[in-house]
Amino acid sequence: MAVLPIQPVPFFANKNQAFWRLQFAGWGGAMLLRTMSAIANGQPPAFLVLVLVMTITGFSISLVLAVIYRQLIVQRPIVTWGLTGLILLVFVGLHAFTDAWVISLYRAESEANFAQLFIGVFFLDATLLGAWSALYYAINFFIQVEEQNDQLIRLENQATSAQLAMLRYQLNPHFLFNTLNSISTLVLLKQTEPANAMLSRLS
Repeated sequence: MAVLPIQPVPFFANKNQAFWRLQFAGWGGAMLLRTMSAIANGQPPAFLVLVLVMTITGFSISLVLAVIYRQLIVQRPIVTWGLTGLILLVFVGLHAFTDAWVISLYRAESEANFAQLFIGVFFLDATLLGAWSALYYAINFFIQVEEQNDQLIRLENQATSAQLAMLRYQLNPHFLFNTLNSISTLVLLKQTEPANAMLSRLS
């Protein structure tokens, strides 16, 4: 029984599909870790709603960051990294503000004020969005390098093909000249049958 050969498809062959897979896997993993931490700390089941809201907030903010980073990645490095730092700080603050506000609604009787909650979640959100940003740039730079390597290989193949074609063009006139010379020699020697056979094969 013949086995069909399976051609493995590169993960980043479809960049859009790869982005969404990594996006769902990454934020799903973050939500799982937060859920396990909440359960380990004895939080009530209702707290998992907060975890879900915080994950959706982070997921949504990362989508906005992806659009911004797509424009920044083609700029000069100093512009890319400078603006990335500022934008990341703003969005981490927005994420922390949202998380602190949701937690303050859930724990209305808590002694911690809003500023303390904000500072408490700021560093966690900075870690999450900072890691997400670093991975986004690392993956996109990797894809750019791979595309440049593929382009270089294609150019080298084209150059090799052009060199081979040039050699063929140089060899063909010599081949034709040698064949015609052999036919003329056969004609001079009155060997008409081999000469005719050679002419037929040449044509």
